[in-house]
Amino acid sequence: MNKKLLLGLGVAAALVAGVSYYVTKPYFEEKARIEGLAEWLVTNRGKTDSWLHRYDFDIPDNPTVADWNTEQLKLPQVLFTVTNPEDETKVSYWALSIDGTNPQLLIPDGVLPPPPFRSTTDYSKYMSRSPNGRYLVIPQKGGTILYDLANGEKTQLGEVATSPHVFMWDVDSTQVVVKKRDELLLVKLDTKAVLKFEEINGPLARRAVVFGSTYMSQPEQMIYISFDRDMAGGSFYCGESEEYIATFGDHGVPNCGNTLVFDAKTLQLIDRGDFTPNAFDCHVRDSKFSDGFYCSGHGQGQVYRVGRPSQQAGQHLTNATLLALNGGDIWLTRLHQRNISRVLKQPTENSPTVEMLYTFRGLHDGERAEMSAFGFGFSRYVIEHKDSDSWSESLYPLPTYDDLEKAKAVLQQRNQR
Repeated sequence: MNKKLLLGLGVAAALVAGVSYYVTKPYFEEKARIEGLAEWLVTNRGKTDSWLHRYDFDIPDNPTVADWNTEQLKLPQVLFTVTNPEDETKVSYWALSIDGTNPQLLIPDGVLPPPPFRSTTDYSKYMSRSPNGRYLVIPQKGGTILYDLANGEKTQLGEVATSPHVFMWDVDSTQVVVKKRDELLLVKLDTKAVLKFEEINGPLARRAVVFGSTYMSQPEQMIYISFDRDMAGGSFYCGESEEYIATFGDHGVPNCGNTLVFDAKTLQLIDRGDFTPNAFDCHVRDSKFSDGFYCSGHGQGQVYRVGRPSQQAGQHLTNATLLALNGGDIWLTRLHQRNISRVLKQPTENSPTVEMLYTFRGLHDGERAEMSAFGFGFSRYVIEHKDSDSWSESLYPLPTYDDLEKAKAVLQQRNQR
């Protein structure tokens, strides 16, 4: 057999193999998908009202720092650290779109230490990113910092790091409001000037921050501080004392109400009223997006949209933090903040699932990377299009009734072997 004939047969065989691969690839992908559904059906003990999908992504060798400008990014990002496997004291800082794509190295390995970890709380979950992508707020051992990705500049934001953080960025990335334990700070991003709530207001201001529950409204750029009138904050319910007037001034707002409303641009009082559910029934947790809040405690998972008064948007019986109210859905993150979940008001026609959970796993050379809890970043595009259904449309879909029947058939075949 001559060499030309052998070469021709080899090329033909390669072409057949290539065609066979592309013809059979969808079959094997679908087979793997159904087997994955079957595995979760076993893990979830046959329950179909909630479902988990994990996004795996690769962490490259020798990554380069990404362009910080993410103003037009179409989806929210999770923020996290990755531990250096050869030196556990060093971490790098990353961002990932919530559909598991576009991993971005933000801060290289060893530039900053990891956020604090105390008891069971990983304070990485309180990281936040500006709408233009340039700035990060990061808890550190000596206090939370503002980190400028454009030049590496660090700005100290008070002395507290190991407490819950509440954030609100202006959509044009000119300022951020940061609330921690007994600190409420307004940071002007162009100058890095840090203004304290008690510097703008008077003697009772710090007490208001300590005893009040703070939530914020991104669309309004307003700060809401609510009080339990029967507890230590009760003296704020009717602001008629000289000390109260000396603190917040006499702006012609109503004298009484369980919620004070402050302009985020000036930190000055502009309104008050009974805008928040009773504190006994609702221990307020602000949303990551600053558009609502979640009631823990006696509130039994009620979710509210910020307003005057706030309006109930739904209810979900789990111990969680509100991520956002996007489209017609409620988006949550569990307290450890290693996943996000989409909660539907009711099942769709094609699926019994009403809660879809998403989590993320980084792989380095095929091995699982050690990742922190997740903070969050919302681009300007995401903020300006928050009422669309783009989040749910971009993520892994709900399992259909047909999918579940196929998964059950896989399990039956396994049991018959």
